Amino acid sequence: MQESLSRTRPDPRAALAALLSFVFPGVGQAYNGERRLAWVLAIPTILLIVLTVLLVSIARSAILVRLLDARFLIGLIVLDVAFLGWRVVAIVQAYAWRERPNWRRWTTYAVAGVLLATMAMHALPAYYLGKALDTLNSVAFGGGGGNSELQGSFGGVGVEVPVPSEHPDVSAGDRINILLVGIDWYPGRAEHLTDTMLVVSLNPVTGQTAMISIPRDLYGAILPDGRAYNAKLNSLLIRATIDKATYPLGGVPTLKATIGRLLGIKIHYFAAINLIGFKQAVDAIGGVRITVTRAISDPTYNDEFANKVGYWIRPGTYTMNGHEALAYVRSRKGIGDNDFTRAARQQQLLAAIRAKLTAGSLITALPGLLDAVKTTISTDVPADQIPVLAQAVQDANVANLQRAVIQPPIVRPATGPGGAYILVPDFPAILALGQRLMGNGVAALPSRTPTP
Repeated sequence: MQESLSRTRPDPRAALAALLSFVFPGVGQAYNGERRLAWVLAIPTILLIVLTVLLVSIARSAILVRLLDARFLIGLIVLDVAFLGWRVVAIVQAYAWRERPNWRRWTTYAVAGVLLATMAMHALPAYYLGKALDTLNSVAFGGGGGNSELQGSFGGVGVEVPVPSEHPDVSAGDRINILLVGIDWYPGRAEHLTDTMLVVSLNPVTGQTAMISIPRDLYGAILPDGRAYNAKLNSLLIRATIDKATYPLGGVPTLKATIGRLLGIKIHYFAAINLIGFKQAVDAIGGVRITVTRAISDPTYNDEFANKVGYWIRPGTYTMNGHEALAYVRSRKGIGDNDFTRAARQQQLLAAIRAKLTAGSLITALPGLLDAVKTTISTDVPADQIPVLAQAVQDANVANLQRAVIQPPIVRPATGPGGAYILVPDFPAILALGQRLMGNGVAALPSRTPTP
């Protein structure tokens, strides 16, 4: 009878051994007196911890950049699962050395709880790594997320995004030029034009960066085949997408080549951004710090849901949330405001977001930022080039960021067909601006200034 009771009586030392191996693989085995096995289980864990500490302390920014590499993410997921298995083996062995599992004992339930906690600890990073991988697949060209068309961004018309024909050789010091297209979309709006067009140029050698905003009302830009586009530039992407007979290259290549010719550079990549998605991105990183240099008073401003709410702000420095930042970059009808002042504020917001994305803030903001990016951005950047671009952005010299807006006098307000407001470009002056800020590009022949 006494022997039977001893078989069912729980051994607290078994639960303690399992808990010790939960804290650190091998410690429970050392507690049980299995010193050789303890070292076998502990040494790989020690090496992994030391390697992780060294990498984070020496190359934290490089590690964060590699988080945008699909192969690196898959490797981390595999490592996470393998380490989970290693810990489970250590916990179970430490417990089973002292007693066999028996659901009549509280120790068995305690060890089961420890195992569940272990699995939860590894499930969380695996979830976020999988989330990052899914975001890359959704955003990057060729990532498997089906972003060969920007479905729904332009009134239900799919915009094909072909693979870029050329890639910059960053290792050789080639500049990286990216066309960012903003779509000011909100529910109920029938026409979604590229109201924001902005070229970002990164010099990987010097870290110098430049931004040039292209006005949406620019008229008469020269197309890749030499014809003048006698309409506002913000309609070119959707028109070239629909009318393949007139624009055989398609929407995205036509717009890239046209703006590249305007500035005298080769535009390598394209990114379509839903401006409302900035709201979620700004909130994800905890807001942005913006210095307002001039008061804005716009009683006609409509918010992201097309509600007329007005927008007012005084000069000063503010930490803006997503809603406030969105209003700051969308308002354009205040006293003294226009498309040019709005373009300058959009550039200011991009610079503020880049400044906020330091290594520390990026780690805490990553989950929400991944959600924002997945639903906000579609690009033609190949998946294997995203880490390269991320490293260039990480190394960029934000303090010396050069920003320019194409505005009078290098464009001249005029009346176009049907009485529309247009901007007539001074092509040589715009070309000179592009070459000054984004030199080493593909030279373009100056074209005559069009007559509306």
